[in-house]
Amino acid sequence: MPEPVATAHLTYTLVTTPAALTRATPRHPRRGRLSITIARTPDTPGPATCRSITLEVPTGIHAEAITTQPERIDTAYSAPRGRTWHILKNTARPDCTVFTCSPENPRREAVFDDTWALTLILDNIPLTALPGTTTVRITDDTAAASAPYTRHSAALPVTVLAATDDA
Repeated sequence: MPEPVATAHLTYTLVTTPAALTRATPRHPRRGRLSITIARTPDTPGPATCRSITLEVPTGIHAEAITTQPERIDTAYSAPRGRTWHILKNTARPDCTVFTCSPENPRREAVFDDTWALTLILDNIPLTALPGTTTVRITDDTAAASAPYTRHSAALPVTVLAATDDA
């Protein structure tokens, strides 16, 4: 089980599918999935209220990019019934693709307590970039108790292995 990474109010656990992401080769195109489960950090006093979660996934032609084809990344989420989220994909930056996730309800906020978690899914990722370890930056806009909203960031490591044309 991967180690979770926490911000002040939320905890993020990244699982990749397949478990070992392997770079595509000309003879073997490969795709991967990043599933990021988000829950309240156990140390948070009471529920954590969230207005948005932003993922910055390294994409493009630089060495840390996970893919050179960000337009092909599909997005989805898994949340308890009645909890809906909007995911906006922005490919305008040359160094990363930004996914902004926000709750869809009249208050435009989600309350994370001990009863539920959200899983953000980036799927069908063409693993076209160089092998190595890169970082997905995640930023949340959250508050606990009656405190004001603040932005917190964390880094989730993602490793893509090298492959040969025979693999």
